[in-house]
Amino acid sequence: MITVGEVAAADELHLQVAAGGEALDAEVTMVHVSELTDPHEWLRGGELLMTIGLLVEMTEQGCREYVRNCRAGGVAGLVLGLGPRYAACPEPLRAAAAEIGVPLLVVPVEVPFIAITKWVFEKRAAQQRHDLEEAMELNRRLTAVATSSAPLPALLETWAEASSAHCVVCDGVGRLIAASPGGSEQARTEAVELAVAASREPPGQSWVLRAGREIHTVGSGVALAFIVLDAQLNPVARHSSTVLVSLLALEVQRRHVAGQPERQRRGAVFAQLVRPGLKPARAQQLADSLGWRTTLVVAAVIAPAPHDADALLFRLQSSLTAGLVRSHGRLVEIAHPESDGLLATLTAIAPGTPIGLGAPVAVASLPVSLTQARSLVGASERLGRPVDAREGRTVELLIGLGEPRLLRGFADAVLAPIDQLEERERVELMRTLEEWLRVNGAWDPAAARLSVHRNTVRNRIDRIATLSGRRLDDGEDRMELWLALKARSALPRV
Repeated sequence: MITVGEVAAADELHLQVAAGGEALDAEVTMVHVSELTDPHEWLRGGELLMTIGLLVEMTEQGCREYVRNCRAGGVAGLVLGLGPRYAACPEPLRAAAAEIGVPLLVVPVEVPFIAITKWVFEKRAAQQRHDLEEAMELNRRLTAVATSSAPLPALLETWAEASSAHCVVCDGVGRLIAASPGGSEQARTEAVELAVAASREPPGQSWVLRAGREIHTVGSGVALAFIVLDAQLNPVARHSSTVLVSLLALEVQRRHVAGQPERQRRGAVFAQLVRPGLKPARAQQLADSLGWRTTLVVAAVIAPAPHDADALLFRLQSSLTAGLVRSHGRLVEIAHPESDGLLATLTAIAPGTPIGLGAPVAVASLPVSLTQARSLVGASERLGRPVDAREGRTVELLIGLGEPRLLRGFADAVLAPIDQLEERERVELMRTLEEWLRVNGAWDPAAARLSVHRNTVRNRIDRIATLSGRRLDDGEDRMELWLALKARSALPRV
């Protein structure tokens, strides 16, 4: 970086600082000559703007407007050439530069503007050459440590020695793998949060810029990892950042390939565990080979969208390290040691995706849990939520699968004779019917629930049988009434 102060201090240029000495650390990115009184639209920021003041009105107001216009264009400083027009720096211009805080340099008549331009360009070229040499040396060091026994930490340590830009590597679901030393805990946390957010998005660009950080995705189609790098890089780090990202990506890919045999082995174990007729002793041997210490396992089945199947399979394999995950047709199947948090984990990884969860079973009975999970995927798709075989609400589940208008019509048809009664009697009979069915037609428990005599219950049930035309000693008739009550409860009258 070249500053206005360095230009002013160059002996061969003989420049003098007329004003704005407190802002001499401004970076000079370009040298430009202009005699316009409103040059800001032609500037890009960081220019050292040279002028002989030909068109500037040398009054307090005129100079103030000119310097403000230059500041709006982002100039690093102003250079006034002395000569036939001005033998010395005009006081209004000096005062305006001092007031607004823009460095103002004056150049004697014997120094041409081209000398300043040449000096700046030569310095920039030398600096760029130096930065490139340092970047090549850093690249050499990065390449050398990439072949070490622990390339990931070695790469990040080497990077931290050369750059303050924090680098974080996360896996395909956003979990921290490694980070360059020296970064703050807050910076690491924020980087991980960005990786988690990126893992939940559909596959897109391999590089994005968010919250002042570059997010590089490793892997095509399925994200194997995310590399989060601070975007504010000095020239040396900028030259070497692509090498760092490439070497980190190669190491992630190498780890993924190295893990393929183990994933294949676990897939073969899964296939054996769900094979019909597997003996309990053999099932336990297979469970022991997986490190399962629990006596119960549970199966889950997920139906992802076709475009998300591969990515979901990878996310599940990365997250459920204790479980088994495989693709089976259009479904993703999971076998996992019983865990209260499994369903919550699956919901977080595959939000809004149909999920069926079987009941916990002994390892040898895993096919039973898997069959349950497969059977519940359709119900989950229809209900818009995961369905667990342990819910114990089969009637509510079936009713939830029905079309509301048809269910309401069924309930109204069955209960219509009772609905026509006077309000008090209708409520009395409905409550009696529900409590009596709830205790499976037992008179005394129903009477106790209702706080009436058992004969009162009998009389009311006989009345219901007469009105509905159903024989309440018949299982099917009782089931119809029970379903009608449940449908009515789930779908209140509108």
